[in-house]
Amino acid sequence: MKRSFVGKTKFLVGFLCLALFGLSSTAFAEEPTFRDLTRKYFKDGEGKEIAKLVGFTQPVKNLIAVDYKVMLFKDGKETPVDPKTYEFKVGDKVRVSIEPLNKYYVYIFHIGASGKSGFLLPTEDEDPPLAEANKAVALPDDGFLEITDPPGEETLLVVATEKPVGSRSVLANVLTKKPGEVDSPEELAMRKTLKATVKKALKSVRERQQEVLDKTVTWRGLTSDAKARENMAADVKKRGVTEGTFEEPTIDKTGGTAAVYAAENKDENAKLLVSIPLKSIQEKTEKK
Repeated sequence: MKRSFVGKTKFLVGFLCLALFGLSSTAFAEEPTFRDLTRKYFKDGEGKEIAKLVGFTQPVKNLIAVDYKVMLFKDGKETPVDPKTYEFKVGDKVRVSIEPLNKYYVYIFHIGASGKSGFLLPTEDEDPPLAEANKAVALPDDGFLEITDPPGEETLLVVATEKPVGSRSVLANVLTKKPGEVDSPEELAMRKTLKATVKKALKSVRERQQEVLDKTVTWRGLTSDAKARENMAADVKKRGVTEGTFEEPTIDKTGGTAAVYAAENKDENAKLLVSIPLKSIQEKTEKK
C-alpha cells in the first residue's frame, strides 16, 4: 500500500460525526441501538442497559469504543464501504477514519500483502496521539492510500487504549505473530490486555474456540438480528461471561462500524484491538 495525494482535500470532521454515528430517525425507533447505548454511557456513565443487551448480569463499568470508516475514492467521489465484506482492486484509493467515543491513545499498525509491516501511527519519532472524543483520526489526513501489488490480504490493526503502550516493539511482535508461535513473558502480558474484535464478517472456528476458552464473547451486527442477539445474550448468561467485544455496522453496512469493548469490571490496562481488512484482487482486463 502506498500513499497518494489527490489535491489538498481534508476530512470534514463535522460531516464524519453525522455520517459515522447518524441513524435514521425511523430505524429501530422502538429500541435503542448498541451505538445509542454506547454514546449514552459516555454521557451519563449508566451501564445497565448495555449489560442487559449483551447478557451481562452486572452493569458495564469499562467501555472502550471507536467508530471506523473506510472510504473508497472512485469516479471523482468518496463512497463508504464495509471492509469486512468488500473486495478491493489493485489501484483502488482509500481513506480510513478512526473516531473515538472517548479520549484514547491510538495506534495504527499495517500488515501488507507482501508481508511487510509497521506502524503508520505513530511513526518511530512520534508519541502516540491522544485522540479527542468524537474527532476523527484520518489516515492519511491529506490524500489517499493506494492498494498496490501484490494483491492479497492487507490489514490495518487499530489499538485504542486509555494508557500509552509501554513498548511498541512488544506490541508489534504480538500483532505479527502467527498462531502457534511462542510468546515471551512480555508479549504474553501484552496479549492479555488486547481485546480483539472479529477479523472478518463471520467468526472463524479458531475465534469461536478461543472465545469459549477465554470466557468472553465476540459479536458483529448486534442489533441487526433480534433472535440471534437473544441467543447470544442467553449464551453469555449461561457461561457467566463478564467481558466481550462487539461490532455494529450501520444498517446499510456502508456508513461505518462501531467497535466496542465492554466489561463488568474496570481494567485500566485493557486495549481495544480492531482489525480492518483490505482484501484486494487484480482487476481482470478484457481481451481485445
